Amino acid sequence: MNYPMNLNEVLKFIKNCNEEDLDLIQDVFNAKRIKLRADQKSQFGVGDKVKINHKTISPNLLFEITKINRKNIKVVCVDNKFKSYSVSPSLIEKI
Repeated sequence: MNYPMNLNEVLKFIKNCNEEDLDLIQDVFNAKRIKLRADQKSQFGVGDKVKINHKTISPNLLFEITKINRKNIKVVCVDNKFKSYSVSPSLIEKI
C-alpha cells in the first residue's frame, strides 16, 4: 500500500488537530475496526471445527462453533461438551 504520510507524520497530525478533526478520525477508525471484525467473523459458520489460539487453552483441543454472536463466537469442546467458551474471532483458527 502507498501511504501519503508515514506513521510519525500521522501521529504528529493527530496531536495537532482540532476536536472536529479528531471526531472524524475516530469515526473512520471505528468504521475500519468494525469492518475488520466482520471480515474475521465471516470466515466462520456454525458447525465449523476450530482451534483456539490462547495461552490458557491447549492447542491440541478441538472445538465446534455453536453460535456466532455480534462480537464473539461461542464454541464447545468436541471431547467434552461441558467445556464451552465465548471467544473473539481473532483467536480462532479454522481446521
